[in-house]
Amino acid sequence: MSVASVAPSVSSSPPRPQIYTCLACQVTFDVAESQRNHYVTDWHRYNLKRKIAELPPVTHNAFEQKALAQQALNQNAVEKASFSAECSACGKTYYSENAYANHLHSNKHKIAEIKATQEGKLQKKITINLKNKENLQEIEQLSIEEIIEKKIASSIKLDETDCLFCIQKSESFDDNMRHMTKVHSFFIPEIEYLVDLHGLIQYLGEKISVGNVCIYCNGRGKELKSLEAVRKHMIDKGHCKIAYDTDEDIMEIVDFYGFSTACLSEDSEGWIHLDDDEWENIKENDDSSSGSIADKHVIPKNELVYDETELILPSGARVGHRSLQRYYKQSLRPLEEHDSVIINRLITQYGESFGYTRNSGGLLIAKSAQAKHSRNSILDKSCQLEFDTRVGIKANKLQRHLRKQIL
Repeated sequence: MSVASVAPSVSSSPPRPQIYTCLACQVTFDVAESQRNHYVTDWHRYNLKRKIAELPPVTHNAFEQKALAQQALNQNAVEKASFSAECSACGKTYYSENAYANHLHSNKHKIAEIKATQEGKLQKKITINLKNKENLQEIEQLSIEEIIEKKIASSIKLDETDCLFCIQKSESFDDNMRHMTKVHSFFIPEIEYLVDLHGLIQYLGEKISVGNVCIYCNGRGKELKSLEAVRKHMIDKGHCKIAYDTDEDIMEIVDFYGFSTACLSEDSEGWIHLDDDEWENIKENDDSSSGSIADKHVIPKNELVYDETELILPSGARVGHRSLQRYYKQSLRPLEEHDSVIINRLITQYGESFGYTRNSGGLLIAKSAQAKHSRNSILDKSCQLEFDTRVGIKANKLQRHLRKQIL
């Protein structure tokens, strides 16, 4: 008897397709690429936030409806934020629809409207500005130069007799400087090197009236809208002074100073190296107390002759030394109209008002610095005497000489 071996039959079933899922949104995908694209959608990120908050996920249709509703709310908020309405009868501007509607129904507005109608001055002018593109395009078309020209044309011009810090108008420029120095403590830095006082005051006036900029903050503070606001700011903050702290502040007003004479270097013979345009020409018929070399000797051609103060060219013209230019210029300008007269007067006023005095070189120094040494010496002597007394009492050494007592 033979036993037939029966092999188990294995049925060949087709393979199951692979499924990709998103647990946050509870959706499935057949392709991995679709799953990866789903992970970067706003719907998936929204459901992730809901999952963290332990909330159930929303379907794609519900998410689309929420997104459309949110866009509508944002659009309404933008329109409300850009709302602007002006009431001509009351002269007020409102930036909220509710506030404007309440104002129209108020008794105050109705009375003002009736009064304006009777006077014939009511002009129904309600401007609703929704930040439309037309206004923006018109503003963009205006160049910076045109805006500056309009600003200059509409600004108040300050004269040299007008005070920079108040509405005071003096009779002369000198009186105006005296007023600003005494009343507002206006102080000009490095005034001994100032050469164009009128130009500096005019520049500061344009900076205040046209630019509406504080001369001490120099654009670093808050923005001011009018001349009155700038003046009030400078008086309240004590900014009635010129900014002179940073290099930018100094370079802004350096054109009104003459620092070149103080920064020139001298060579071994005592002459200062200057450019051709920095020498002061002296007329050939200029009379001098000291005899010139040109008057005593005949200058050969192409030969230069000079002494300690003058350089005589082959043509006979004299070129003065740079250090003596102040003496050559004394007869060229009226003394009472030159800036140096006012500057020297201001230096004297500064010395009286702020405790400054002149040293041997003519520069301003503080009086307190001169008396500091004497005060310190007196204080040191007093402290030393007090110390000696205290030590002598403790050590019983006040008696300088001790003689033994004989019994």
